[in-house]
Amino acid sequence: MTLSQRSTYILPTGLGFFMGLILLLMLVGATNYQNNLAFLLTFLVAGIGLVSMIFTYQNIQGIQFSLINPGEVFVGETLPLPISLRSINRTKHFSIGIGLDKKNVSLVDVPDDNYVTLKVDVKAVNRGRLELPRITVMSVFPFGWLRTWAYFRFDTDIIVYPEPLEPARLDTQNWGQESEEGSRVEGSEDLYGLKPYQDGEPLTRVDWKSYARERGMFIREFAAHESADLCLNWEDFPGVDNETRLSYLTYMVLEASSNQLNFSLELPDKFVEYGEGDEHRKKCLKALALFGEAPQASGTSHA
Repeated sequence: MTLSQRSTYILPTGLGFFMGLILLLMLVGATNYQNNLAFLLTFLVAGIGLVSMIFTYQNIQGIQFSLINPGEVFVGETLPLPISLRSINRTKHFSIGIGLDKKNVSLVDVPDDNYVTLKVDVKAVNRGRLELPRITVMSVFPFGWLRTWAYFRFDTDIIVYPEPLEPARLDTQNWGQESEEGSRVEGSEDLYGLKPYQDGEPLTRVDWKSYARERGMFIREFAAHESADLCLNWEDFPGVDNETRLSYLTYMVLEASSNQLNFSLELPDKFVEYGEGDEHRKKCLKALALFGEAPQASGTSHA
C-alpha cells in the first residue's frame, strides 16, 4: 500500500501556531518602527516555514507499506502486526511515526536503499475474522511546526483462534495407546510408566531417581505406539456452552498436534478429515475460529 496525496493531511502543530503568532508580532513591530532588518528577519523565518511545509508533506510520500505474516493469535492475546516500510522514490524519510492513533506512534527512519520493519500491537478480543484497525502514519519533520498524517487499512484475513482451555477430564497420557485403529505395543520409544523391580531385570532400566528418593526400586517401562486415530468431537462435552467447547477443542487440537497424533475434528457444521502436521493443525484451528460464521471475501489494500 502506498499513500496518495488525496489521503494526506497537513496542519500546524501547537508549536507551529506559536511561531505564527511570533511572526505576526514581528511583522507588527517591523511595520511600527519601519525597521528593514526586522522585515528581513520576519520574511526569512516565514519563508523557512513555507519551505518546511513542502518537506513535511513530502516526507511521508513515496513510502510503500507492506504487512508481513503476523503469525497465530488466540483470544486474549496481543497480536503484533509487523509492517515493512520501503522507500519507492529512492529518498530517505525521517522520523516516520506509525501507530493506531496520533498520540501513540513508533518513530522510524526509512532508508533510501533498504526497508525497515516495526510492529503495531493489536488486541485480539473475539474469535473469528479480525478486521485490522486503521493505521495512522504521521510526521512532524523537520522542525515540528507542521504535522502531516494519513490513514490506511490492510484488507487481509487475520484469524483469531479460540482461547485454549484444558478440559477438567482430559487424560492425554492415554492418547494413542488404545483406539479403534491403533493400540500400544511393547517397545523402547516412549516412557510409558514404572513397575516394581523384579530379580533378573536389567539394571540399566532401573529408575534411579525414585530409588534415590527412597521410594523403592522401580523399572522404567517403555512403549512403542502403532498408528492410532483420535477423533475430537463436539459431543464430547455435553452441557457446556459453545464458546467453552471451542476452547476445550482448541486445547485438544494443540495437544494432539504436539504429540504428533493422527486426529480429526468433528463439529456440528464441519468435519475435518484425519491428518497430522502443522497444516492440519491450522486447518482445525481455523474451523474452530470460524464456527458459526460465514466466510468473508477478502479485498485489496486501500488508503
